[in-house]
Amino acid sequence: MTGNKIFEIALDILNLRTSGGILPDNCADLKARAVNIINICLAECACLNGLICNTDGEIISITSLEQTVEFSPLLLNAVIPFGVASYLCTDEDPALANSLWEKYRYAYRSAQRNSRGRIHSITEVH
Repeated sequence: MTGNKIFEIALDILNLRTSGGILPDNCADLKARAVNIINICLAECACLNGLICNTDGEIISITSLEQTVEFSPLLLNAVIPFGVASYLCTDEDPALANSLWEKYRYAYRSAQRNSRGRIHSITEVH
């Protein structure tokens, strides 16, 4: 998934895009902040991504919205967009930002609960 797709999902959560998928002119500053906000959410979810994908939990960042994010699809679709949406509207609507932050944390905890178990081959018996 690209950074642009994550940004679009966050805008849809905020109900900011028009029916044609266009960002209104008075919201142009959101796109300028999107890369940094996505990177914050990717850093916040790096350890959980490592747990889900069975990797070392390396912090991944993007430099443009066109860049593909190599991350767990669960996190990219169901968790990170709520965090991005929350950060995007913090200044404009703190109450909405708080509500979205709670949804972000709930989705994060749900993903965390469902990813604790791992199957490993038995290599040695004592």
